Amino acid sequence: MKGSKQKKAGFTLIEMLIVLTIFMFLLLITAPLNSTIKNDLETQQFFSLFEQDILWMQNQSITNNEIYRLRFMPESHTYEIRQKGVGNLKIKREYSSFIDIELGTFQLPFSFYHSGTPNQPGSFYVHTQNETYVITFPFGKGRFYVTKQS
Repeated sequence: MKGSKQKKAGFTLIEMLIVLTIFMFLLLITAPLNSTIKNDLETQQFFSLFEQDILWMQNQSITNNEIYRLRFMPESHTYEIRQKGVGNLKIKREYSSFIDIELGTFQLPFSFYHSGTPNQPGSFYVHTQNETYVITFPFGKGRFYVTKQS
């Protein structure tokens, strides 16, 4: 059977190019979404850890009757909590480089009285790529609150 054609298995070049084009188009659409989701998760993680650290600091001030001080180092994207001012380092946290801290009326070093109320009430700003948040430590209150600016 010299005249019969054999059927070849596989894909043609055109079919492969169409599939690759669709795949690249999907990657192009989803890549920015992934970075936005990652940034949002890192922001949530920052707020969660910061809240835990502040509550720990407040608890230690009340139970141990000692002063613990919070300091931000915005240039290195870290904050630390030390016992007795510049004493023993208790907590040092790094936060994402896309988060910027602007101190506003928040005065450093921050601490709590032995009763659990802030020594110096104030607020500071947390700027991310998409949002700005205000963290406020009100006068006479033991808790802080976070609000999103429009």
